[in-house]
Amino acid sequence: METTKIGLHSLDLPMVIETSDVDFAEEFYNPALRNATEYKRGVGYFSSEWFRFASRGLTGLAENEGVAKWLISPVLSEGDWEALQKGEKAKQDPALYAQLDEMVSDLEEDLETETLNTIAWMIADGLLNIKIVIPGGGLSGSFHDKWGIVTDENGDKLGFHGSQNDSRRGFNNYESYSVFIGWESDRDLKRIEQHEARFDAIWENDKQGVHAITLPDSIALDIVQLREPNDRPYNEPSNSQKLQSVYRWRHQEEALNVFLAEGSGILDMATGTGKTKTSKKIAIRLLRNNAVENIVVATYGNDLLNQWYDTLVREFDPTEIRLYRQHGGHKQMGSFFARDRDQLEALIITYDELADCIDADRNGKLEDCLLICDEVHNIGSPARRQALRGELDVFPYRLGLSATPMDAYDEDRNAFIRDEVGPIVYEFTLEDAIRRGILCELDYTPLTYELSDRDKEKQQEQFGKFAGLKKQNSSIPQSQLYIMLARVRKESTEKLPEFRRYLDEHPEVLEDCLIFVETKDYGEQVQELVHEHTRRYRTYYGEDDEQNLVDFSRGEIDTLVTSRAISEGIDIKSVRNIVLFTSPRSKGITIQRIGRALRTAPEDPDKRANIVDFVVESDIEEDTVKNEDEITPPDKERYEWLTDLSTVTKEEP
Repeated sequence: METTKIGLHSLDLPMVIETSDVDFAEEFYNPALRNATEYKRGVGYFSSEWFRFASRGLTGLAENEGVAKWLISPVLSEGDWEALQKGEKAKQDPALYAQLDEMVSDLEEDLETETLNTIAWMIADGLLNIKIVIPGGGLSGSFHDKWGIVTDENGDKLGFHGSQNDSRRGFNNYESYSVFIGWESDRDLKRIEQHEARFDAIWENDKQGVHAITLPDSIALDIVQLREPNDRPYNEPSNSQKLQSVYRWRHQEEALNVFLAEGSGILDMATGTGKTKTSKKIAIRLLRNNAVENIVVATYGNDLLNQWYDTLVREFDPTEIRLYRQHGGHKQMGSFFARDRDQLEALIITYDELADCIDADRNGKLEDCLLICDEVHNIGSPARRQALRGELDVFPYRLGLSATPMDAYDEDRNAFIRDEVGPIVYEFTLEDAIRRGILCELDYTPLTYELSDRDKEKQQEQFGKFAGLKKQNSSIPQSQLYIMLARVRKESTEKLPEFRRYLDEHPEVLEDCLIFVETKDYGEQVQELVHEHTRRYRTYYGEDDEQNLVDFSRGEIDTLVTSRAISEGIDIKSVRNIVLFTSPRSKGITIQRIGRALRTAPEDPDKRANIVDFVVESDIEEDTVKNEDEITPPDKERYEWLTDLSTVTKEEP
């Protein structure tokens, strides 16, 4: 029989405690935190010296892999408070940022080395999280409440509510707390639940009249730098916990600093490593520095455009931003240009309408905008090159985002992107992300087959067609031949028997599975094989109901058979298996597709992705390098690359 651990039950706490009778640090904070797995604290005034008094309790919390969350009020002058109360954008406010920056100096000055090391490591490991609370709406004062909730591994809770601030003076003043014991009284438990509910509402920015601002990563990383390397004062927490830490995601701050130094350029960041979040950080920094006033987000595809809208709605308070959309059935570009408003404005627009947007700017509004080009490789099509060449420099800052910005077989596209958006200024690869534990490790399963005689005839026909095109137009790129040859392999039915055999042995591959096919007709043949093993599948070819994608993301179906419709930008962390019936010669689309499965899932810290690929066996024979037309076998490069990628393992960041 499993024995329940004592936890908070070991504490003997009265209903009211007072500083005149009790040493709050030794008799309350430290014992409670040593038995805790979660500590939530809302407090009107906070100083770094509190850490010194409660350092042993915090170390115990860390030993339990516990998490501390603080909601605190910033120390600002009356004038700064008045500016914030007038509706100015708190996230971009220079005075607030400067005050937060002082926290780093305060920590260094006020704390002993051992305590400072604990705090810095807890932030590095994602065990200590701080948010700043700014009242708004009808409130004109400061965040002044003081309460807390402590939870242990048994799920037992205690709460407290009273007058003490988290500061040196708070320990020296006459202060008191009412203490609520959740395991002794239903009435106390209800009080705790109400206090926790309002804490959570403020933390998630769901409480009217207050706004919680996450401690800027740049500030948090400055604190992290104060720790002693290789001297974590508690046991290493789980990877799922560290995944939430700012230190694990420090490449975003690195990318931000590089971009700001350059002014324009491309972030070449692997799928799932936070390109969107990084671009938001860049926007906030530029706004805070008064370098820009508004944002234009341009990309391709309604899925991604809608995702950007949802992201901005989620990341910015409605009082901070006004959003306009120019895609699908939304026609709001005219409203974006109608007049300047006293708040941040953002226009979300397709690449195909970006030229019209530039032409419509009669008052120079775009001259004060950050342009974000998401999945920037899509801006380089021939039609868009013609429409946008020489036009984008109206934007003072141009930020390109992509996991695959350049195409090894299309230099014209690459040159356009470099000239109009900027060069690659920062790179964070799939390998980098796997080593840091941001993306999960993967297994590679190549299924070999051989082209049929008819497939080989089709390949020869494509060589002939390309030779004819070359005679008509000598500048036609070699990439066109690769596209023509790839089409034959993508639609080869010789893959189907191999897939049937694999499914018979490994039906579990259809769980949390995306199957990429070239055409709907080919997909219907694949569906017949899937249908033999499961009914929990649907299709998503673009014209299909988007509810199919939603149901897949919710886990209501196991398998989605699709084409290019969700190759880019869609974040479904549960995807574990990818089946590639169609793989272009260029790495770009393959990276986008396998990236769907490489995203880590906090609820599944041991997740491994499985990539099932189809490879022409003769392509990967050791003595096969080039055929008679001096073309490297198209499957060989992908096979070697994915094989190498499957050997990359997670390392301590």
